[in-house]
Amino acid sequence: MAKDKENNAPKPASKKHEARLARENRQKKIMVAIVIGILAVVVLLVGYGILYNQVIKQNRPVAQVDTTKITVDQFEKRVQYERLSYVDSFTNYAASGYAQLFQSYLLEMQNSLDNYIQFGSDVLDKMINEAVIEAKAKELGITISEDEIDQELERGFGYFPEGTPTPETIEEFTFKPTSTLSAQQLAIITITPTPSPEPTLTPELTATGSPTEAATATPDVAVTATSEPTATQIPPTATPYTREGFESLYKTMMTNINDQFDYSDADFREYVRALLLNQKVFDHVTKDVTREQDMVWARHILVETEEEANAVLERINAGEDFGVIAAEVSIDTSNSVSGGDLGWFTQGQMVEAFDEAAFSMEIGKLSEPIETEFGFHIIQVLGHEVRELSDEQLETYKNQVYYKFIEDAKAEMTIKKNDVWAEIVPSTPTIPTEYRITGTE
Repeated sequence: MAKDKENNAPKPASKKHEARLARENRQKKIMVAIVIGILAVVVLLVGYGILYNQVIKQNRPVAQVDTTKITVDQFEKRVQYERLSYVDSFTNYAASGYAQLFQSYLLEMQNSLDNYIQFGSDVLDKMINEAVIEAKAKELGITISEDEIDQELERGFGYFPEGTPTPETIEEFTFKPTSTLSAQQLAIITITPTPSPEPTLTPELTATGSPTEAATATPDVAVTATSEPTATQIPPTATPYTREGFESLYKTMMTNINDQFDYSDADFREYVRALLLNQKVFDHVTKDVTREQDMVWARHILVETEEEANAVLERINAGEDFGVIAAEVSIDTSNSVSGGDLGWFTQGQMVEAFDEAAFSMEIGKLSEPIETEFGFHIIQVLGHEVRELSDEQLETYKNQVYYKFIEDAKAEMTIKKNDVWAEIVPSTPTIPTEYRITGTE
């Protein structure tokens, strides 16, 4: 028995065996470490993907104005909001009984939405201008309070806690008697200048109080104040004059927006704040603009080349009638049939080269060929005096002053648009298929 016990007793492990066990244990630890490492990398990649899509990507700048960044998140939301405003306006018109009357307008809106890259570019230009206005507002000490935003939202829904405001009395404008044409002017021309001209060489001034105008705005003039900015996308439904009714409609509006894309209350309030700030800065910049302005009355002949312009000049100097030549060769068809008459215009209303020439010329003199982006002009000034602006002319002139203010401010800033905007610009919301206009070229 003693011998059996001795045979069954565990034998001491050999050094070779111990080494093998140690090696196996090390391999197991390495495998465990590798598995843990792989899992950690997977978790990190998944986590980074979530972080990138939800945080890093959305915070990338699509544009920058000095130190102010316009992020992917801000840009995407703004484009989607403005597209939704377009779509809502389109469907409201299309579903009405007057759709045929607005056919050309609706087609223009549809084409604008379909060209989503250009639409996004125009919206980004607006946002850049808003950042410029924000910077200038800080310099001027102009701010918008939360109470002002609340009041604008209430006003937009027709809810007035203090009672419906009394409409302001608007004084009807009437022209004062203008100067009689001098003998010199009568010798030059027999037509009478129109009191409200529509010159064709003006920079386009586009209002931004309504997103429905955003996509057709001239990029450099994308933010121009309107006399009464409104919180757009507010339904025109009659609102009960109660706090509960207002809050219910506001909630319904936000729910309808969020059915299309993610858009918070803070996002909408920021949009309204930008509108109000734009209006305040506009009012400040134009507060000293008076109705009386230095104006020029001129006519012109526009041709494509300098050689053609010199030929026109020779014909006029040889005694041919300016108006007859304008009707024959001028490519500005908006006024060629009226002898090239541009009516009265204020300084800055025309493109720069044309403007400088017209305001520096003597009455009756002919200009040398003046080159602009439109071609070559032969200009003749028919009148130059201080005149009163009509309401429409005054508003146009204020917009010109504000446009120059923004352009001058932009020239002092470092502004950059990053190419990433074109990669992520939204193409939704879109017009419902049943409302789209088809069968047109």
